[in-house]
Amino acid sequence: MIRDDLRHIDYFSLDISDYSRNYILRLLPNLDYYLQIYDRCISILLSTLRRQPSQLTVVDYGGGHGFLSCLLKERGFARVIYIDFNPQAASAVTAVRQCLGYGPDVILQGDAATLRLWCQQNAIRPDGLLGMDVIEHIYRLDTFFADLYAIAPMPMLFTTGSTPYNPHVVRRLHRVMRSDEHGRNGQPGFCQLRRQYLAEHLPQFSAQELDYWAEHTRGLRYDDLIKAVVSKTPAPAVDPYNTCDPTTGSWTERILPIKAYRQLLTPYGARLSVTGGFYNTHRSPFKALPSRLLNLMLRIGGKGCLFLAPFIILQIDTPAAS
Repeated sequence: MIRDDLRHIDYFSLDISDYSRNYILRLLPNLDYYLQIYDRCISILLSTLRRQPSQLTVVDYGGGHGFLSCLLKERGFARVIYIDFNPQAASAVTAVRQCLGYGPDVILQGDAATLRLWCQQNAIRPDGLLGMDVIEHIYRLDTFFADLYAIAPMPMLFTTGSTPYNPHVVRRLHRVMRSDEHGRNGQPGFCQLRRQYLAEHLPQFSAQELDYWAEHTRGLRYDDLIKAVVSKTPAPAVDPYNTCDPTTGSWTERILPIKAYRQLLTPYGARLSVTGGFYNTHRSPFKALPSRLLNLMLRIGGKGCLFLAPFIILQIDTPAAS
């Protein structure tokens, strides 16, 4: 089974970056839980498509360590396309695939535009897309969905721990966002990085102007900072917490209201449904008991208990794909 195959790999012998190795080693103790999440999402996708895995081409978007891609191949999917923006992650997946003897059929490094171009060049129309813990980090969701729907209207499933329903999760993520924005342990925060960038490129600005624009360009990548200043268009202050790394544009666990996702999908006639995730019961009996009780409440309460869910599943369907 895949859980045994993945645990038996000697990750220290793989020619992968320390970042990728440490990421995988942190994940392995909770491997059963993550595989359970992947299985849930695969089941939802199959129930939507109503076809056998052997007939389907699926995209693992933002695939990271690639374990989902490997599981999809073990489950018999005809073609699995892995893509991640991080080149270190793509290299790690290649090494893991070589060790297992199975894994994604295609490994791409890039974003949704990269996927769109590859699919168009190879005349591939994926049947579905899965994205685990990635949608909360994507810089521009409008262009992201535009690129995906330019490939084909297809069902998509995203898991995200950035749930707007669970107040405990929201408070915890807000603390992380504040820390990233303002800095911690002597490290500069995103606001200071934006100010430094503006000072380098706009030396004629006063300290007061730099302070103003550093604060009012939160959520913008470096390549968009100058555009905002030149056009005198501050970034919309729609949320007092969400912030992104100005170097990469990766958001810090961005929390969006479900209404915002629906508005982004309206041009494509897409339908969005939300279901609650579940807690990890693959622990010691003492730690697993509260998780089992919470999972029972989530099953019984359904959408009325979304405020208890540790993560949510965003299921996107379009009339053409259903």
